[in-house]
Amino acid sequence: MTCEPLPPDVLAALQEGSPERITCHAEPIRGSSGAATATLTRLTVQTHHKTLVRKELHPIRTGRHAPFATDPRHWAYWRREPLAYASGLLPTGPGLTTPHCYATVDNVLYLEDVQGKPEAPATAAARLAVWQAATPLPDVPWLGGHQLPQRLRATTWTPVDADPRIERLWRQRDDLLARLAGLPTVLSHGDFSAGNILATPTGATVLLDWATLSAGPVGADLAALALSTFTDPLDAYLAGTDRFARADVELGYRATLALTGAGRVHWMLSRGMPVPDGYEEFILSRRP
Repeated sequence: MTCEPLPPDVLAALQEGSPERITCHAEPIRGSSGAATATLTRLTVQTHHKTLVRKELHPIRTGRHAPFATDPRHWAYWRREPLAYASGLLPTGPGLTTPHCYATVDNVLYLEDVQGKPEAPATAAARLAVWQAATPLPDVPWLGGHQLPQRLRATTWTPVDADPRIERLWRQRDDLLARLAGLPTVLSHGDFSAGNILATPTGATVLLDWATLSAGPVGADLAALALSTFTDPLDAYLAGTDRFARADVELGYRATLALTGAGRVHWMLSRGMPVPDGYEEFILSRRP
């Protein structure tokens, strides 16, 4: 379908001419997206064969995290991603990088349409380490706090047919969260999972979806990568930098994986969804 006229800021960033000379086609992008994402649309500017992604944002309106959608320190804060793109804090390569942001207009982001395949987990982990080691925590009011305790505070364990050892992990959450609170804090992507990490033909690793940018314990981002790939990225991360002690990274990774994994098992079973084969054993084999 034909898309609505592109905003002047986007036309200027694309180095296009008069809006009257622009032909643009819009195609909805289906699939999962961030909690604050209202719509994703691929825009093809046919006059110059350019494509970009229009990402419209809105606050979460339902569910257990909806009351926090306007809290800048909560992971669900709906305005964080535009602020992150404007901040200059996001990685710019040559290894880890982000989609180019052409413009932000009100609650809509216009982003580079990145083409690529899933990045190798070891490469992604090593490049994450380089970026986190080189990037100090910024003093900005919209940076999210530690995401895991925010999520766990809104979760109640109800009876489900899980491996009893998974529930025991959940019962250890206060102790594990206390141990995580004692670790070095780094700038954390917050959803460092396989679907958000692309390898491009140029050799760059492009990291998508910055809505949950936060301050988190070192090693915590590796949990999402491990759970989404069934691989162990710890050694690759440690090979990327010697700034952090192995014991700290390993604790951040294993404790976050244990609690995140246990919570996801409960979430799946409580909704009648099957747990993937080997998922529980993967979590248990890496518990701290």
